[in-house]
Amino acid sequence: MKKLQAVRCTVNRMIRLWLLAVSLGAGQAGAEGIQSLDVLSPPLKAAVSDTNAVPFAIFSAGGQLSGGMAKDILDLVAQELRSPVQYLDIPRARLEPWLVSGDAEVGCFLNPDWVNQPKRFDWTDTLFFSRQLIIRRGDSAPIRRLADLYYKRVGTTFGFIYPELQQAFNERLIMRDDAQSLQSNLKRLAQRRLDAVMAVDLSYFYLMERQQFDTEFVAEPIWSEPPGVFCAVSQQSPRRQAILRAFSRLKAQGIMEQLILKYKGAAPT
Repeated sequence: MKKLQAVRCTVNRMIRLWLLAVSLGAGQAGAEGIQSLDVLSPPLKAAVSDTNAVPFAIFSAGGQLSGGMAKDILDLVAQELRSPVQYLDIPRARLEPWLVSGDAEVGCFLNPDWVNQPKRFDWTDTLFFSRQLIIRRGDSAPIRRLADLYYKRVGTTFGFIYPELQQAFNERLIMRDDAQSLQSNLKRLAQRRLDAVMAVDLSYFYLMERQQFDTEFVAEPIWSEPPGVFCAVSQQSPRRQAILRAFSRLKAQGIMEQLILKYKGAAPT
C-alpha cells in the first residue's frame, strides 16, 4: 500500500512538472505570436499626392509613387510601427478632410499655417525648415516685397495655401494661377504666360539640377522667415501617439538631415 502511494506521488509530481512545462511553452509561444502580429498590424494610411513637388514625392510615368522624401520617411515610420504602408494618392484639397475623418492617418510635408483647421490634427516635431522662393525670368524686375507682385500673374499649386500672399489673392491685387506641378509652372513662366512662380528651395534646386528650361530663371527668397515643415497626424488614428513617437525617434537619429543631404540640389552661386 505504501509502495502504491509512493508511485502515485511520483506520477502526480511528474504530471505537475509536465503541466508547468506546457504552460511555460504556451506562454512563450503566445509572446512570439504577439510579436508576429506586429507584422500583420493594419497598414499605415499615408496621403501622398502628385501635387507634392519633387523631391518630396517622385512618381513613375505610370503614376505610382516610386521615391522621394515622403516615401523614404514614411517607410521608416512604418518600420518603427512594424506595419506596411498604404499610400493614398489624393489631391491636396482633399488631404485635410481625409485626415479629419481618419481615412488618412498621416500627411507630409505641412505646416499649421498652411491648413485651414490646424487644431484638428496632431503635429510632429519640426522636421526641417524650408525657404520659400519667388521664381522670375532673368530679364524681369527684381521682386523684393509684396507690392512688386501687384497686378502680376503668379504660378501656384492646386490646393496649396500661401500665407504671405493670401490677402493679396483675396483682394485680387495678385492673380493666382494654379497648376498641378512646379514643372508645369516653370514651363509656363519660360513661355511668358506667368510673371512669377512660387516654389520652395528644396524642390526648385532639385528640379533645376535635372531639367533644362529655355529661359534663365532667378530665385529670390520671400521676405518672411523660413517656415518649419511638419507632418500632420489624424486625431482619429488609434495609434497616433505611436506615430508621433516614431517621427521623434527618427529625427533624433538624424534621419531628416540625411534625407535633406540626399535630395538637396546645389543652389546657384
